[in-house]
Amino acid sequence: MLLKEKYKTKSGFVYELMREKIVSGEWPQGMNIIVASVARDLGVSAIPVREAMKLLESEGLVVLEPHKGARVTEFDPGKIMEVMSIRGVLEGYAAKAAIPFLGGDDFTDLHRRVEEMDGFVRAGECERFIAANKEFHRTIYSKGAFPLLNEMIFKLWDGGGFSHIVFAFRPERMEVANSDHRAILGALEKGDGDGVEDLIREHKLGLARVLCAMGKKDPSDR
Repeated sequence: MLLKEKYKTKSGFVYELMREKIVSGEWPQGMNIIVASVARDLGVSAIPVREAMKLLESEGLVVLEPHKGARVTEFDPGKIMEVMSIRGVLEGYAAKAAIPFLGGDDFTDLHRRVEEMDGFVRAGECERFIAANKEFHRTIYSKGAFPLLNEMIFKLWDGGGFSHIVFAFRPERMEVANSDHRAILGALEKGDGDGVEDLIREHKLGLARVLCAMGKKDPSDR
């Protein structure tokens, strides 16, 4: 059976192959992706290649530039540390501010979410873990009284694609992240606002350090 027959759509087939080339390093950071060349090599038209690239862009693995084409994402350690440092401060404060509004049912739900993510870790289900991870954090932050703060947090979250990149290239980080979630949840249950702020900041900076290590430059060069 041809590999293409395993997938329901041609774009799904192309997406999986392109993603594997990026994650494995066969396509290095900054490499230009030529639609016509990829289509020819895979025996498909340009349409599924473009559709696949949009999915890869949503995961932060590809950069699409109008009138320039596409290229494999390059990791800028300076930008990564800046964004994740800001996110750590904002998200830490949002979690601390949510503590007075969290009750028994909320903690039951959050524990359920952590257990669910454990299952995704064991099964190696990266995409489902990423979605559940975001909802775990959203559930906490949304309990606070600052909707504008939440809007800022998730605008930064959606703009980076950092979680997709880390868990795609370093799937073992899913287990580390969920261990962090347990510690964060424990601090919330104790009402330890300062502790939860510290945990979330380190949670974000830990992810940033992994990304920086994958970049071409040493962040200390900045």
